[in-house]
Parts: sequence; structure tokens; C-alpha cells
Amino acid sequence: MKKAKVYVAMSADLIHPGHLNIIKKAKEYGEVTLGLLTDKAIASYKRLPFLSY
Repeated sequence: MKKAKVYVAMSADLIHPGHLNIIKKAKEYGEVTLGLLTDKAIASYKRLPFLSY
């Protein structure tokens, strides 16, 4: 049986246990691909990230 493809978009400049839990949960559904928002995209709706893209 072919695994499903799961896309998870994140705006995570500092990774914490909550982010890891989301990734682990997504993995239960199939092969995970992470998408990271750029600094400009994050800054458009919240503060500038602590770490740059």
C-alpha cells in the first residue's frame, strides 16, 4: 500500500515540543514534507523571527 503524502506548513523559528508533536502526528498519516515560511511572510502577520530563514 502506498503511503499518503502529508504537507505541514510551519512558521517555526524556534522549534519546541509542540512543533515536534505536530510533526510526529503528521507522520502517523504518511510521508511528511515540511514547508517553512520565509521571514517576510512571517513578519506580515506577526513579529520578525528570532532566527533568520
